[in-house]
Amino acid sequence: MIRTPFMKKYCVALLALQVMGLLVGCSSSASSSGSASSSSDGDRYANYSQTYTVPYTNTPNFAALSSTLKVQAQVNGGTAASYTVDTGSVGVVVPATEVPNIPAGAPAGSLKYSSSGLLLTGVWVTMPVTFPQATGVLNGTATATVPVLAVSSGTCTGTGVNSKNCTGAIPHMLGVGFGRGTDPTTSPVYNPFLNLGEMTAGTMRRGYEITRTGVLLGITSVSSSGYAMQALTSAGTPAAGTHNDWVTPSGSFALGSSTYSGSVLLDTGLLNMIVEDATLPQSGSVASGTTMTVTLGSRSYSFAVNDNGVQTPTSVSYASASHGTFLNTGLRALGHYDLLFDADGGYLGLRPE
Repeated sequence: MIRTPFMKKYCVALLALQVMGLLVGCSSSASSSGSASSSSDGDRYANYSQTYTVPYTNTPNFAALSSTLKVQAQVNGGTAASYTVDTGSVGVVVPATEVPNIPAGAPAGSLKYSSSGLLLTGVWVTMPVTFPQATGVLNGTATATVPVLAVSSGTCTGTGVNSKNCTGAIPHMLGVGFGRGTDPTTSPVYNPFLNLGEMTAGTMRRGYEITRTGVLLGITSVSSSGYAMQALTSAGTPAAGTHNDWVTPSGSFALGSSTYSGSVLLDTGLLNMIVEDATLPQSGSVASGTTMTVTLGSRSYSFAVNDNGVQTPTSVSYASASHGTFLNTGLRALGHYDLLFDADGGYLGLRPE
């Protein structure tokens, strides 16, 4: 889901906060015009050997993705539940009833997922988020201590391209994206995948990989093999924490015979695609059969709307060009790719499956 200025469901955070201290053809095919990681890419991770592997709880079929990717997590030792892995937002969202020992006077907060229009209200609490099924580090426990929005109510506002799917239910979300805005709550310090104990200690690379078998927390020379890397642009001094964020990557999309260059968000929190440009319709759906090509770095893929291909989104919607020229790919872009995000070095990687 998108949050804040560059949010996936385009999520605008509204809070009283005191926390803190890809190209040709119509068959949904993927291609690459560049090379995969070179030895120098691998050397970047030569000093790191620690990783955790977090398995999916819902056994996704990447050849026909019909639901978001989910992993098990728990907040402050509370209920262990399946959480959606969402690269289109930042921050942990959990029903307040599943969080033990919420302190009295915790600051109120809210956020809105703009693609669904779901408005969530609750309180911000900084607590340990643990991944109970994670394996990897000897005698280690995959835990990140980050601010969490403990939600007490959800409301459908009726706005957004996916508003028809809104039920008002409180979701379990792991917002792990980057470039989601300049509000403190979109800063890397809120990202549970970038704040594990080993990462804060400097023994594990701050980053992750979304693969066929699960999420890999941390990056090594071995795990990063085969990725085509795209260098990201620093977003500058963060609104919270000490680590800078990175800008949404540049890319392009072809819609029929026209090509649009801007920013491309690989958003694992939804199954459809959203396109924005001032010269395109500001609402409605792209017609069935329309050919599209998405390009991100040296990787690209193509499909025709509703062709049922591996990387074809469930639908393609026009939206108001609030982000300029912008494409939200949706999860099905990963039908043929693994994804890597290196938060320390500022790289986005795609690796053909």
